[in-house]
Amino acid sequence: MSSSSARTRAELAAYYPDKRWRERFLDLRTLVHILSHSIIASDFKVSDELNRAIVLSDSGKKLRHQLVANESVETKDANLLCLLTLTHVDPLIDIDRIDMTKLVAAVSDMIRDKRILYPMIFGRGLYDAAVALIPEERDELKHGDTMRLLLDKPQGVFHDGHYLLGPFGLHRLEFERDLYPATDIPLQHCSDISCTAIHSVRLSTSREAGVNQHRPLASKVLRQIANEPSDWSGFASDLIEERYNPYEINDASTLPFLLGDGLSDKELRDLLKRVVEMTNGRTRAWAKSFGLTGDVQNWSSKLDRASLLNLLLTEPDEALAEALDAAVQEGEIEVPDGEVRKPVVNHRARSGAWGLRSELSSMGYRIMPGSSTVTLLRLTSLARSLFDPASAEEMNDLAWLLRGHPGSTAEERLESFLRTASPRDILSTLVLSRELNAKKAAETLGLSLSGDDDFLLDAMLWKLGFAPNRRPDIRDDYWRNHNTLEKFVVTPLTSSDSTEESLRSVAVNYFVALERHLFDSLIFATWALLTDHSMAGRPFEFHLQSARDFTIKTLNNSVERKNGVERNDLSTGPVLADLVQGFLRLSDHLENLRGREAHFIRDKEDYPRFVKQTDLQRFPFSHKIPYLDLTAASQVSLRTTLRDVSTRLNDAGILSARNGLLHAEGKRRTPTREEVNSALDRAREVLRSLEQIGCVRVTFEVVASETDQWGRSSTLLRASGTEIRVSGPSSYELLGMPSLHRKVYLMQGAVFAAPNEMLRFREGFDSQYADYWRDFVRRPEPANRASAAQMADSGADLEATVSAHS
Repeated sequence: MSSSSARTRAELAAYYPDKRWRERFLDLRTLVHILSHSIIASDFKVSDELNRAIVLSDSGKKLRHQLVANESVETKDANLLCLLTLTHVDPLIDIDRIDMTKLVAAVSDMIRDKRILYPMIFGRGLYDAAVALIPEERDELKHGDTMRLLLDKPQGVFHDGHYLLGPFGLHRLEFERDLYPATDIPLQHCSDISCTAIHSVRLSTSREAGVNQHRPLASKVLRQIANEPSDWSGFASDLIEERYNPYEINDASTLPFLLGDGLSDKELRDLLKRVVEMTNGRTRAWAKSFGLTGDVQNWSSKLDRASLLNLLLTEPDEALAEALDAAVQEGEIEVPDGEVRKPVVNHRARSGAWGLRSELSSMGYRIMPGSSTVTLLRLTSLARSLFDPASAEEMNDLAWLLRGHPGSTAEERLESFLRTASPRDILSTLVLSRELNAKKAAETLGLSLSGDDDFLLDAMLWKLGFAPNRRPDIRDDYWRNHNTLEKFVVTPLTSSDSTEESLRSVAVNYFVALERHLFDSLIFATWALLTDHSMAGRPFEFHLQSARDFTIKTLNNSVERKNGVERNDLSTGPVLADLVQGFLRLSDHLENLRGREAHFIRDKEDYPRFVKQTDLQRFPFSHKIPYLDLTAASQVSLRTTLRDVSTRLNDAGILSARNGLLHAEGKRRTPTREEVNSALDRAREVLRSLEQIGCVRVTFEVVASETDQWGRSSTLLRASGTEIRVSGPSSYELLGMPSLHRKVYLMQGAVFAAPNEMLRFREGFDSQYADYWRDFVRRPEPANRASAAQMADSGADLEATVSAHS
């Protein structure tokens, strides 16, 4: 071996000053990292191409000689061991002479031929396969299970340094990513229903493969030469230190996790088509090199998720973000208004000092910091950048713009304004004050200036990290139409009025809105009170389509049919009479649950683990039907109010008014304006009572939150003039209900613990994203966790043995 002694990082920097040598060294370290984090079978053999591509230094040749001559290691395995070790006191590879192109091609062939394997960590494919393969909780998979899991699955997609790997092999790109290959991957939920995390499971490579079997021998020989290697890790860290800024607020490095988890396969194909169109032939050239030619729609339809991502990631994150924004804004990827897409399997993926995560909404892509404080700092930083403090003219403009705010200078007025104004007012005042500011802010946030001012402000707030504005609820549309019709019937007539036709025209919109509002409320109430939310895949999340199907089935089956037909059965498009009957059915169904509570007792195995481990948190849902776990007063109030809604709507004259206005044929009389007004007054009372028990979807938002010196909190939420104050801390924070600091539906009539612990829900959306992740959570058998210590033949990750010398 080399006679030189171990060098410090500074000594290595002085000894290897050549820039080209350093770049090749870093590339080789990356390739070693990629190989070290692969999975190989017991019959793995070093290919001739890989063996010929490895060029050893004098130190490496001496190590190989001792391994072959003294330890009976095959020459090919010895060569690969030198590559995987890479450095000790000196490099074991001749970094100047090794042909990197041949080396990459040899590794690429092994990846394409699946002689080395990588897990596909994006999407749900591997998760679903693990559900079928592994019935119990695991920390680690034995090698045999690992191979069964991976062999018939596509290669995983990773981008380590300059090297992108996936189903199309290994390729060097001009730009870098830190999307490292891993064998410790998110793969499995646990059996605890209070836990929403996807836990990591360690996959195992084969210990029997020659290259793994002999790694301890290589380590032994190296220790005989020198106990302490040179500080190659420190040297490498110094080389790459300036390439990465952990405080970069616009770091899009988590975008691949959003693409992999946040889009359906069809949406990935649509995005790929857009990327091909926007990249001046770059993506098409990569596709051609992968054997994909012709119309992108033809060959992309044959690609699986891994291959789509492999091709997309040939473009840098900034180009992908621009294409994603364009695809959403032009409707190629349809994101429902209000839906926020985030990584699911890779929900822990964040980057940098600010804990950044990629998200997507109908307003496009954004980089979301982990703290609202950072969001505010980002806003104030943008605001300060819009006016040049070195320009007296700009400071005069700013002082005039903020003349109503305290401060003797423009800077003081700006800081006062930033501390007191709402984020929307800050942007409206400073950004929209002049075209130059709007262009600068749009460029900083990656926006175009298309659309009106309100749209631009919404988009800027979204990009900065603020929650989107509250969208109108279905009940808001109803009350708008209610007020319009009410105003019409109480306004004095003029000679130009055509009473019947005008009244009927206004009434049509009203009754459509009424039926929609009542159906939505009936769906929400039935789903909220009768669904086992604790065991749901996405606990306490309302999805209209599935909740509607549940409601129709539940309420139609709740009554006995006569001669095979039952009047007023619910359908996907019920009329007013069906809905009025539906509230009565729901009340009767809740009444019929009384005395049958024992039929719905939850199995003890389905309780969260914390129930047995602490009394600081409580689990109130001892039944599979949440209604049965509400306070007695809530149960009575809900049943009574739902029955009254049905009875009073039936008696309010609203049904006869509807029939008279919309079906005025034959002997049916058109109601007078006074009769319509009276029916509206009664409907108002009935529907307000429905809202008071929370059986209407109303979006609440936090307007104030205070915490005293002992940590007791008081949170004020408001929606449509209704305010609810919630005190904390709560003994029910581990139930999986949504945070009060997000937009929530509060069911104030469904109290399960005094004084005001009530059911609350988040809104879910029906989209390709929701469809892709539907029924996702599959929990393994409880109390059957197999720990790493129990896995006697689990195998070892190559990373553990390479780290000591890399």
